[in-house]
Amino acid sequence: MWAVTGWAVATWLKLTALLAVAVGVVWLVYGTGSGWFWTACAAAVLAEVWIVRGLSGEWAYEARASWWWAK
Repeated sequence: MWAVTGWAVATWLKLTALLAVAVGVVWLVYGTGSGWFWTACAAAVLAEVWIVRGLSGEWAYEARASWWWAK
């Protein structure tokens, strides 16, 4: 189970860092006055929600299948 938990956390950290870099690049190129920056921020938030929901679903599936979650 810890292997799956570690994988989920590592994947989340990598993807969150990638989103932060992408928003940072848009900020450097366009600045905060541009609509592209705010669009990138909104897209990053939506992507983060989608990523967290997917990873938590996979983690919960593995937790239900493991011995420590069983009744």
